[in-house]
Amino acid sequence: MNRVAVTALALAAVTPLAVTFLSAPKPATAQSASQVYGQSCAADIAAIPSFDCAEGVTVPVTVEGVAVTDRAPATCDRPALLDNGAGSDGQCVPFSRILNLSTETAQISVMCRQKKYRAEGSTEYDEIDVIAHNPASGATCWFQAKAAPGETVSGVAVPSPTDAVDASFWEAPESVVADGCGNCHDNDPFMYSPFVGQVWAHVPVNPFGPYGHVDPGFGFAAWPTQAMNMRDSTCTGCHRIGSGLLSPPDPDREKPGSCGQLAAWMTGLATPAGADAEAAAYPLSHAMPPEFGGTEDAWNVIYAQATTTVQSCCTDPTQEICTLTPIRSYLDGLSAK
Repeated sequence: MNRVAVTALALAAVTPLAVTFLSAPKPATAQSASQVYGQSCAADIAAIPSFDCAEGVTVPVTVEGVAVTDRAPATCDRPALLDNGAGSDGQCVPFSRILNLSTETAQISVMCRQKKYRAEGSTEYDEIDVIAHNPASGATCWFQAKAAPGETVSGVAVPSPTDAVDASFWEAPESVVADGCGNCHDNDPFMYSPFVGQVWAHVPVNPFGPYGHVDPGFGFAAWPTQAMNMRDSTCTGCHRIGSGLLSPPDPDREKPGSCGQLAAWMTGLATPAGADAEAAAYPLSHAMPPEFGGTEDAWNVIYAQATTTVQSCCTDPTQEICTLTPIRSYLDGLSAK
């Protein structure tokens, strides 16, 4: 063997790891929480496309029946029920939009929320929310994009939430769980309110369909999905009423959800923030059932006793008359359980 060959063998003998490292494949990158959740939702419901908020319909704000577009009035006929929070312009901010992205097999509702007054045609928002629902299985997903203090969220070419790779636009799933959307949406993905009800034809509905939360380990499954099937109730002929949280975090506050705070607002037992004189008086004070059309005395004859039972069952859902029942869903066998 010549000297060149000997030298080559000697070098190979003392540097074998260098060859190994150069040829080894790079390890796979772990998926982010946003990717895990988005992919589960796409598999169990549908991939959600990019969209523009301007394609949605505007939710009106009126005072004594007249549309207001030049400001956010302190009170209005049908204030938003979801608290717009400190630093907002109140509950009567014009130009929020609702967009229906539903398909033949998926129900997808988008709300682009204005919490601060901006001129008509503005493409900047304070929050964008998406609810995606599979009416066949009940699988439901929740997405939020929230503006940081002093900033806005663009409603132009909004990226697909099911394609999110991080929390740069859409909130991480853990943050959405912490926000507690499902504590209010305890009976159905899509909840009626006088504010949203003005454009209800643009909202998908499935009031008695299966309902459950896609949850690949983030905590969505802890949201309440139990209905109160009260005997002979005139309140449950058109929709379910959920139990809400069986152990509310703050027992001294009104329980959120369809049996508690929402029921009180919808039946004249409480007046929501931002309500003007029209909103606080019958018939607007009694928004359930929508378009009732009768007198307040007639409403009381038909619905007052049922409303009392709802309030009692909300306080103690374990009563026999409440017939607390899990809302059915068919999530077993889907990609996320």
